[in-house]
Amino acid sequence: MMILNLKQLMEEAKKKEGVVVGVPSPEDETSIKTIINARQENLASFVLTGNKEKIAAMLAEFGGRTADYEIISAQSEEESAAKIVELANQGKVQVILKGFLPTAALMKPILDKEKGLRTGNLLSDILVVENPAGNYEGLLGMTDGGLNILPTLEQKKQIVENAVKVFHKLGYEKPRVGVMAAVETVKDSMPATLDAAALTVMNREGQIAGCEVYGPLALDIAVSPGAAKHKGIDNPVAGMTQILVVPNIEAGNLLGKAYTYYLHLTVAHVIMGARIPILIPSRNESDMDKIHSVALGVICA
Repeated sequence: MMILNLKQLMEEAKKKEGVVVGVPSPEDETSIKTIINARQENLASFVLTGNKEKIAAMLAEFGGRTADYEIISAQSEEESAAKIVELANQGKVQVILKGFLPTAALMKPILDKEKGLRTGNLLSDILVVENPAGNYEGLLGMTDGGLNILPTLEQKKQIVENAVKVFHKLGYEKPRVGVMAAVETVKDSMPATLDAAALTVMNREGQIAGCEVYGPLALDIAVSPGAAKHKGIDNPVAGMTQILVVPNIEAGNLLGKAYTYYLHLTVAHVIMGARIPILIPSRNESDMDKIHSVALGVICA
């Protein structure tokens, strides 16, 4: 089934059984509320690590039942994160959701070469939103506005592959991937256009599979069939892009926050490339964003 909107995302996530989400140090109001809401929506089961007494007290304070969760004692943020990663390695946790600890403290055990969750692939963030352009019915992806600052061509290839995996999980058999730049022509003075052209060739030659890649594309050419036709660009991706691949973290950060603060859209995002999906919500994200990110993580597990 192709998931066309966030309501369907929630419905399909609820159908998936046996997914356990591990949460290190959920010792703040935001984390606890997300966990309680996700549990009430029957999205997943949860294992929580950290200060056992504090977690239990906060669950009770915000209407959760301690009996609904497995809570494992940990004496520090580092130990809390390490225990979740250990559980993931044992197959007891299928998704990791960051609690109230620095991202670096969570990522350190995840990226540990011996005991972590590395696969040899690049980790990247994929944001998913209901398509605001209206040029097609379905979800729109954008990557990477969260992790990779100025990715190389090889890193962009892996960023594309991570995003395609997400869209395959969402039921999109051959997602249309637009590689973004400021213009739709290749210019030596604009490295993003050179990378976009190279990724297009890689896809054509089978080095990037399971999708249709085209670029460089300016945003108007990516999302407007009329603009693509006006410019004379005849390609199935042009005007109908389902995954926007931005050239750097600034572009992705700006576009993602424009969805939230200008268009007031609910977004979900997930980090792929490790052995299991990782969720690192911002404290500024809404409760709706966070619950949909949990659902996306469950779908990708």
